[in-house]
Amino acid sequence: MIFRNYLGTLSLFSSVRAQKPRSSPEPVASVPFIHKETTRKNNFSSTNKSLVDLEAIIGTLAEGWIDERDKAIGPLTDDLRRPLAPRERRRVLEALAELSPGTSVPNAEEVAALLAWRVPRRGGRLRDDVVRWTYTEAAALGVMALGAVSSATRALLVEGPAMAAKRMADAMPEPLDHVLVQADLTVVAPGPLEPLLAAQMGLVADVESAGGATVFRVSEASVRRALDSGRTADELHELFRTRSRTPVPQGLTYLIDDVARRHGRLRGGAAGSFLRCDDPVLITEVLANPASARLELRRIAPTVLVSPLPLIEVLDELRGAGFAPAAEGADGSVLDLRPPGRRIPAKARPARRGQAPGVVADEQLGTLVEQLRAGDRAAATPRGTAVAATLELLRAAASEGRSVWLGFVDSRGVATQRVVTPVSVAGGILEGVDHGEIRRYPVHLITSAALVEDSP
Repeated sequence: MIFRNYLGTLSLFSSVRAQKPRSSPEPVASVPFIHKETTRKNNFSSTNKSLVDLEAIIGTLAEGWIDERDKAIGPLTDDLRRPLAPRERRRVLEALAELSPGTSVPNAEEVAALLAWRVPRRGGRLRDDVVRWTYTEAAALGVMALGAVSSATRALLVEGPAMAAKRMADAMPEPLDHVLVQADLTVVAPGPLEPLLAAQMGLVADVESAGGATVFRVSEASVRRALDSGRTADELHELFRTRSRTPVPQGLTYLIDDVARRHGRLRGGAAGSFLRCDDPVLITEVLANPASARLELRRIAPTVLVSPLPLIEVLDELRGAGFAPAAEGADGSVLDLRPPGRRIPAKARPARRGQAPGVVADEQLGTLVEQLRAGDRAAATPRGTAVAATLELLRAAASEGRSVWLGFVDSRGVATQRVVTPVSVAGGILEGVDHGEIRRYPVHLITSAALVEDSP
């Protein structure tokens, strides 16, 4: 895994007191893991050598980490704000490469102090962190080990990835083309295997232990995995017979034959639709029709055909060929596959929430009762309709502070009745108190008026 901390702010290095570097044997670059699935499809008996060399893979990966000039960067990614990351990584590695081969500096703070002393003005709050991140990432990629750069890394910095791959190939042992099969169904690889052989062994066996020599174990599950990938029992026998320097034990031969005999007896597959008919002759006629090739029909029983295409396409094609098929459901009933008319779903109406009645105070109840009684009294009171009489009645009620029943028409022509306590009458406008508020009523809109008699 490549850590992404180096994508942080690239203001880098701070001053830390340098310590004397310590000498250690020159490290050998570590080899990244190559997934076995990349070569699983190669035939066991093939001698194809077209697989990419591990050295080239490591060199290309390391070069892409040190120098990102050829890396595709998205126009809206954060990488655009960190264009100096390759330069800072290279500065760290070049500082280590200046030391004599085999010299290690395991403490990243020492390198940070050296770089800060060389370029004091170049720095930032993360400059020491970037040096530590470079150490971690370089170790993960095999560019560094034990605090020192390898000979391949030195070549990569100066001569490029091709020479680095050559140096790495010179430092690595030659890959082996054989294994040692033992009687306990284990397979020993006494060294690094060729890529093709390593992929084959990873498919047919499981790694039990790794180190200078890798130990694989062949089990029923691993043999079944190889058979599931398309290998046959004969190919497995050929693999162990040609690649093992020791005689193949009889137990391994029996295991492969036993698993292969039981493998694939029960089979499953995917089908988009099926056709069934009680008459095998009609099924044969459908298969003989040119439409069956377009529908990819396959017979799995004397009266059953399957196709990977949807049922509606199969039925339409057969109807065009002169047949009269029908769709059926899980219970055997005939289905109508015609698309239904499109309807806009009705919007769900929100449920109305009933509100609990509020508590009415005694004062409000008293005011309502008083207004009802005043209205009853006003209805029984003689009403004047002349304008002069109406004005005289309103002025008298205003001077005495009495309530008046009014009948008037508003600006929309709606007739209403109100009980008002007049305050003043002037300029053809009546100002009065109605339900605790001062309201204005044009006199010419008042149709009738009467004093409200006080309750006895």
